[in-house]
Amino acid sequence: MTDQPFSPLSRPCRLLLAGLAVAGAGLIAQPLRAADDHQMDPATSEALTKVKDMTDAKDWDGAIALLRNQEPNVSPTSYDTDIIEEVLSKIYMQKGDYTKALPTMEDSVRLSDSYNYLEDKEVQELVYYLALMYNQEAANLKSLALQQQYLNKSTDYAKRWLDKDTNSGQDPKRQEVMLFYVNVLYNRAVLNPTTVDLKLMKECEAAIEACLLTINHPKETFYVLLLAAYQQEGNFARSAEVLEQLVKKYPAKKDYWSQLVPIYLNLAFDKDEQKSRENNIRAIFTIERAQHLGFMRTAKDNYTLVGLYFNVGQFGKATELLHEGLKRGTIESSQANWELLAYSYQQVDKPFQAIEVLKEASQHFTKSGQLDFQVAQIYYSLEKPKEAYDSLTTAVAKDHLDKAYAVYYFQAFVAYELTKFDEALVAVDKAIASPNSEKEPQLPRLKQAVEDALRERALLKSGARTQ
Repeated sequence: MTDQPFSPLSRPCRLLLAGLAVAGAGLIAQPLRAADDHQMDPATSEALTKVKDMTDAKDWDGAIALLRNQEPNVSPTSYDTDIIEEVLSKIYMQKGDYTKALPTMEDSVRLSDSYNYLEDKEVQELVYYLALMYNQEAANLKSLALQQQYLNKSTDYAKRWLDKDTNSGQDPKRQEVMLFYVNVLYNRAVLNPTTVDLKLMKECEAAIEACLLTINHPKETFYVLLLAAYQQEGNFARSAEVLEQLVKKYPAKKDYWSQLVPIYLNLAFDKDEQKSRENNIRAIFTIERAQHLGFMRTAKDNYTLVGLYFNVGQFGKATELLHEGLKRGTIESSQANWELLAYSYQQVDKPFQAIEVLKEASQHFTKSGQLDFQVAQIYYSLEKPKEAYDSLTTAVAKDHLDKAYAVYYFQAFVAYELTKFDEALVAVDKAIASPNSEKEPQLPRLKQAVEDALRERALLKSGARTQ
């Protein structure tokens, strides 16, 4: 009765460096400090003071040139070099030149890791920016291998940030980085357009689930990413669980309802009849919950609901909904749907209602003799051959029959039964002349019986034979 629609969700967009560029100037303008156990060369200190004035005037290139000129004057592993690289990286960020900002910032972090030059808070800040910039730069690369390398570094830095952060899952900044981390993991898993990295996708799922356990009120995007991950794997059962969470938390978002139904329909194709029935019922409840909120009220949705009630054997309810939908115009008024309604009434042992439905349908589809043919079949099953014959006469007069030979054959048979032998002969000849008549092997025998009856009647009429 129902189709098997499934439309997986589209791939989430990459997170961009929104607001990143504005961070640089403020950071450069901050007073530079030297830790108690790290002394800065006076020349470096003087150069950095001039750099502050240059950055205030937005003379980025001048500031970069001044710092580059100072680099040869200090040891490559010195505290001065660490600070110079840190400031250079932020100036490059300010210019939007992430390609140059990345190596200088990594040099600063590497030196601090080795010699403990910077405070933990400063290193965390640099690691945060490295994660963001590697993700941003990956989007500009054409090589999949290079993109993968950059995204790997992005997730490595994001994970390092999370491992070092001591705040709880309720902290907004931590939530931001958690979301960024799982988003990039997902993008890594689907980077190759021809092959999803299922191992990495599992890692992404586990990371998202861990996030959901530590956050009291997770952002919607966590659930959307988890849903996308499950759908990439074709895991309909877990997809349904996530969507149930989404419709519970965001009942006013109609797209989640329309995504949940086809997932249950897919699950209903289970070989286990009990599981199939359970998922058909879940699909019914989902549509009815959505309709209660004003969603999923299209003619297609209403028809799907009817089909689902048929699937679970609730013919009475299915018939009621179908009749109401056709009457109110909330289900497409097609001939096939009217025929289905008539069939439905027959299934619940209401043949006369089925006849009325087909007669009503014939008023909408005036050229179709198929509807009158079906009326004739029902009348005959009720032992009303005269009414059946009248309907057959109307059917062949309208034409537009699915299988003309079958209709003419039935007309000939009923006419023969009613002793309308002349009409029966005409009908049987038309049946034999119709396309595919060979599919009805009884036609020659019926024709012979009609001809024998006509001869017998002629003999009786002429007096050559008495009864």
